[in-house]
Amino acid sequence: MNRSSKIILIIILIFCLPLSGCYDAADVDEEVYAMAIGIDKGVDNAVRVTFQYPTYKDSPSSGGMKGGGGGQTETGEVDGTLVSTVEAPSLLEGVQMLNAAGNRQISLTHAKMLVFSEEFAREGVGKDVETVARYREARETMRVIVCKGKAQDFIMENKSLIGSNLAKGIELSFVQSQNTGYFPDVFFANFYSNMLTPYGQPYAIYAGVNDFQHLPENTQQDNQSPAPIEKDIQPGETPRKGGSKEELFGTAIFDGEKMVGSLTQNETRFFLLGIGKFKWGSFTTGDKNKPGYAYVLDVITARKPQVSAHFENGVPVIDLKVDLDADIAAIQSRIDYEKVENIKELESYTKDCFQEGMKKTIERTQKEYNCDIFHFGKKIAGNFKTIQELENYNWLKHYQEAKINVDVTVNIRRNGFFFGTRPFFSTRSGNQKEGNNQ
Repeated sequence: MNRSSKIILIIILIFCLPLSGCYDAADVDEEVYAMAIGIDKGVDNAVRVTFQYPTYKDSPSSGGMKGGGGGQTETGEVDGTLVSTVEAPSLLEGVQMLNAAGNRQISLTHAKMLVFSEEFAREGVGKDVETVARYREARETMRVIVCKGKAQDFIMENKSLIGSNLAKGIELSFVQSQNTGYFPDVFFANFYSNMLTPYGQPYAIYAGVNDFQHLPENTQQDNQSPAPIEKDIQPGETPRKGGSKEELFGTAIFDGEKMVGSLTQNETRFFLLGIGKFKWGSFTTGDKNKPGYAYVLDVITARKPQVSAHFENGVPVIDLKVDLDADIAAIQSRIDYEKVENIKELESYTKDCFQEGMKKTIERTQKEYNCDIFHFGKKIAGNFKTIQELENYNWLKHYQEAKINVDVTVNIRRNGFFFGTRPFFSTRSGNQKEGNNQ
């Protein structure tokens, strides 16, 4: 190696030395990792930002902190975590302001959810979503939630009632989307990209806080009409008591950066069926052969929905085909639908229910909101030669004009543990057999 080569090598090594350093490194105990971020409309400033992060101390339920039972204090201590709220001109400056008031630096690298209040979401979330998307610490895998009421109050109820690991509890709560279909599982990366695409519109998880005041105490009178079998419920209004006060229940619909409406839990299920993200759920449907009774089906998607699109006389036409498999979970009327001659009737009736439900859900997104959260625009795009032609057409504007055909197929595969429905025998005159003979 000649002299000039050695000099060049030495210069390269000198320039490489700074690259190997960790000038901005921080020890684990020098930071706190925010698990939840809440954004409300500010009163005296642009936004009111709430962060929830662990205190690295035992939770109240384990006896390691005063105020057992997970109660909150003036310091914001909630079930082994700290909930801090600040008003600031921006989300990131809110982080800095809280850093100045604490002895740890707040990091967003492990944030599990981003919560907007509905009031804030209806005015537009674009500025803060852009901030999070650009910030190097923000996680693309955190979920996006719109809550009724204040985001601050929603996060204050974010407690681990089962187990001591709140981070795991948050993750498992989102998994319930796969087990119920009552809400979509929306990642920040998908939410942000849906705000930028000409193929469809964004949507988020709709949530609320239940005050446990919606469970009726008076028993139903005999002279009253039967309670509805299928009932739409707003988040935070589920008739229940006990458990977590947080409820993920429905879908928040956005037109660009602004929330314009929502889908109920039942509509959300039809929506998830239409986009192929419904995994499993139990459906309770009224029995048309015996009013006041219902049958319950465990439903899964047999295959990915098939979507095709074309134009007829300038009108966009979408054909959506959904194939479902179902198992009989309960037949309250005791009618033996398991018989070959009856199973087809049950399949046909179930098909009509699902088909009608999906049509009404799609129609609502068209007529009431004009928001293509189904992203049918991805199929419409195939009818244009270039992306520029699609953008000039403005599919999002024409979505409300589209004719959408829905075809649902239901195949009932199993009867549960029973081969056939048997009557209930009693001391009465055998009228329990009536359902079996219909």
